[in-house]
Amino acid sequence: MYIMQKIKNSYKNIKTTKKVISVAFLLLLVVVVACSLFACKKSIKNLTKNLSNYSLTLNFDDGTKLLTGNEQVNYINSTPTSLSEVWFHLYPNAFSEKAKTKPVSNLYKQKAYPNGEDYGYIKVNKVEVEGIAQDVKIAEPDDEILIVKLPTELFPEERVNIAIYFEVLLPNCLHRFGYGDNTYNFGNFYPIASVYENGSFGHDAYGANGDPFYSEMANYNVTITYNDNFTLASSGKQISTENKPNGFKTTQITANVVRDFAFVLSKRFEVISGKAGKTTVYYYYYDDENAQSNLQTGIDSINTFNNLFGEYPYETYSIVKTNFIHGGMEYPNLVYISDSVEADKDYKNVIVHETAHQWWYNLVGSNAIETAWQDEGLTEYSTLMFYKHNPSYNVNVRESLNASLSSYLLFSEICTSIYGSYDSSMTKNVNEFRGDTEYVYATYVKGVLFFDNLNELVGDKKFEKSLKHYFNENCYRNASPNDMISAFEKVCKVNIKNFFDSWTTGKVVLQNYK
Repeated sequence: MYIMQKIKNSYKNIKTTKKVISVAFLLLLVVVVACSLFACKKSIKNLTKNLSNYSLTLNFDDGTKLLTGNEQVNYINSTPTSLSEVWFHLYPNAFSEKAKTKPVSNLYKQKAYPNGEDYGYIKVNKVEVEGIAQDVKIAEPDDEILIVKLPTELFPEERVNIAIYFEVLLPNCLHRFGYGDNTYNFGNFYPIASVYENGSFGHDAYGANGDPFYSEMANYNVTITYNDNFTLASSGKQISTENKPNGFKTTQITANVVRDFAFVLSKRFEVISGKAGKTTVYYYYYDDENAQSNLQTGIDSINTFNNLFGEYPYETYSIVKTNFIHGGMEYPNLVYISDSVEADKDYKNVIVHETAHQWWYNLVGSNAIETAWQDEGLTEYSTLMFYKHNPSYNVNVRESLNASLSSYLLFSEICTSIYGSYDSSMTKNVNEFRGDTEYVYATYVKGVLFFDNLNELVGDKKFEKSLKHYFNENCYRNASPNDMISAFEKVCKVNIKNFFDSWTTGKVVLQNYK
């Protein structure tokens, strides 16, 4: 997610001879590089059979703002232990009136609710396991967890069929989940299986800080019926659209090997597209005189990150202008770009940032609740890498880093004066930060400074090679900080864990430099 602009505005005044390689070895090297480059793409088809499958049938009525649907989940136990139950997140209940942990902080409440505070929810009407009805058990926090009991133990690599029938009310809220004057945003709207780690299913509350959700790769087949005066942007590939009676239409979508599924509806969308390698890049927009150049920024981003990290393996990528309180938001194959970002340079910066998240969030996952710096800090630095490789965008990378350092030091000074001390740890749970601003400085600002320092330590070539290795080793899975450390140590041939620890635990001492 991109939420740097408000913070930046608040502080805008701070200121060797080589040996000849044999032809045979060169040919071998070419083959190895080619296989490495396309390994991610080739494995998508093979990976589908080892993942859970979601089949969603959805109907949306914009008059009532109600989405009704059912999902048939063919769930695979990918854990090393047997399971007696499966937990699902019900994130829309964070938007209900009774939720104790709110999805919007006081800092953004007025912007998020332009017409006054409004509420939404998800209601589970029925659950079946292998066709047999089960009791619906909803657990805290804030009724955000559905616990599905299994009639028999589910052993590793075994599958079970779970059907969930539900309805969702969309709130008048300019958020991932909600609607405004121009768009209906459906992010984190359906029951999604919790990640099972360290002996339990994840059950963190959906809060206001950062991206409070975490999931595994899965396959999706989605059918959405909606009013025919809407245009649909979605994760995955739209296979077909069929007109229905009484002013509706139905679109079928497939999205294989993705971490989540999201879609946006609008009566105002115009759509243009272009190619980035084998990927079709779409731009869904309204009121944009720079539409072609914004589409080109998305294309340039895909091409650049293909070269820097590894090939984007999907057929489609959609950049979607939306009503949204922050700068932008990432989902697989689809990103939100807020229509509140006015300056063209800032708008393009959000496109680059959110596109980088297709690598550092979707393809290589990480726990954004516990180690948010791992994807946000790296994504923010990847954005600067984009500018370094695309000088035509006229962004001074060193100037940007100097501004980030000055801003971070001022923020830590202010916190120390208010609270007596400043905990600069980057490893806190997102709900442990003192609001949006502290979260941003710990993950985005300090994160980008951390990766720049790491780049200076190992050099550009080894840094980029390490990121490629990190990508290839962890593509399609959830990576831990130790996985990232391992990638750098393998490439750079040095022990780098202490360096990581000094930054992430808050031991490193930062100071201004010219």
